[in-house]
Amino acid sequence: MTGKKILVLGGGFGGAAAARKTRKLLGTEHSVTLVDRDRRTYLCGSFPMLIAGQKDPEKASRSLGTLDQRGVRFIQAEIQSIDTNNMTVLTSEGVLDFDFLIIALGASYDWEAVPGSNSSYSFYSINEALKLRKRIRSFRKGKILISVSSIPYKCPPAPFETAMILDWIFKQKGVRKEIDIDVYTPEPAPIRVAGPSASSQLIKSLTSRGISLNTGQSITEVSKDGKEVSISNGTSKNADLVITIPVHKPPNIVFESQLTEPGKWIDVSRDTLETNRENIFAIGDITSVKTNSGFLPKAGVFAYTAGEVVGTNIAARINHGEKVVFPGKGQCFIAYGGSSAGAIKGDFFAADQPKVKLIPPSVKLLKSKEYFEQRWRKFKI
Repeated sequence: MTGKKILVLGGGFGGAAAARKTRKLLGTEHSVTLVDRDRRTYLCGSFPMLIAGQKDPEKASRSLGTLDQRGVRFIQAEIQSIDTNNMTVLTSEGVLDFDFLIIALGASYDWEAVPGSNSSYSFYSINEALKLRKRIRSFRKGKILISVSSIPYKCPPAPFETAMILDWIFKQKGVRKEIDIDVYTPEPAPIRVAGPSASSQLIKSLTSRGISLNTGQSITEVSKDGKEVSISNGTSKNADLVITIPVHKPPNIVFESQLTEPGKWIDVSRDTLETNRENIFAIGDITSVKTNSGFLPKAGVFAYTAGEVVGTNIAARINHGEKVVFPGKGQCFIAYGGSSAGAIKGDFFAADQPKVKLIPPSVKLLKSKEYFEQRWRKFKI
C-alpha cells in the first residue's frame, strides 16, 4: 500500500487529538504532520485562574514539539493558503501536499470590532491574560466590568467563571467590599445553551456573590482611556477596569480557500465532521455544527472528541475499518473560585433540544478539573 499523507492544520485541542489518534491507528508507511504558527499552545480554560494569580503560564501550556516523540511530525510555520483542488497547503516553510486534511485553526479574534477595545483588557490570549494578571494583582478598589462582545464565543462559561474567581480572590485579599463586579452578555441568559435550569442556577450563584448580571446587553464602544463604555441599550457606564471577550470570527484563510463564505464558519457533516470536499475535515471552533435546536457550543471538549472521531475515521478509510460517529456529548468545568468547581454536562444532539445540566460546585469536581488539566499538558487529552 502506498503511504498516505495526513496533514493537520492547528495544534489546539482538536488538532493535537486528531494527529495523535491518526498516528496511533496507522502504520509507519503513512505520515502524520501537524502545522501551527506557535510551538507552545495554551489551555484557555486555565486563564481565569491564571489572571487571578493562581496558575502560572507553564502550568497552562504544552509544547507541540514533543509530538515528534509520538511519531507526529511538527512544523512551526504560518499557514498561508489551502489549495483544495491540488491538495496542497502553502506555508512559510514551503508547500505541503496531503491525501487527507484536518483543519483545526480555531477562531480568530477581531479586536477592532468594538471601537476602543484595545484600551481595555481581555484574557482570550496568553499575552492579554498576562497583561490582565498584572493589573489584577494591584487592583484594590473600584468597578470591574466584564462584557461578552458577541455570540458565538468559545468557552461559554468563561466570563461568569472569571467573575466568580475574581470575587473569590478579592475576598482572599480582604478588599472585596471595595470592588463592584458587573457582567454583560448579549444573550437573554447566561450559558443559555445549557437550558433554563442551568442558567437559573448560575444566576443565583452570581447574585449570591454580589455580582451584577446584565443580560441582553453588551459593550459597543470603549473610551480611549478605558474608563468609560457605551452599552447596547444606549446608556454609558464608568469603570476602573474593563474586560472584554473579543468578537470571534473565522480565519480569513478558510474563505480564501473557498471552504466557506466570508464571515461564516465551516459547515461540516454532523456525524463525520467532513466538509463538502472529500477527505477534507474541519473540527473545533472553526466549524458550525448543527444540533436539533441550534449549534454546538465552541468548547475544547467537543474539539477533542471531534479530533478523535476524525482520526479514527481517516484510519478506517485507509484501512477499510469500522467508522464512528461524532456523539455531540461532552462536559466542561466551571470554577466557582479556588475551592470548588461545577460542570456543564450533557447530550447536545438529543432530540428536540440538548439535554444538559449544570452539576453544582464541589471540591471533588475541582480536583477533577485539575486532573483534566494535568492530562491535557501531557497530551493524554
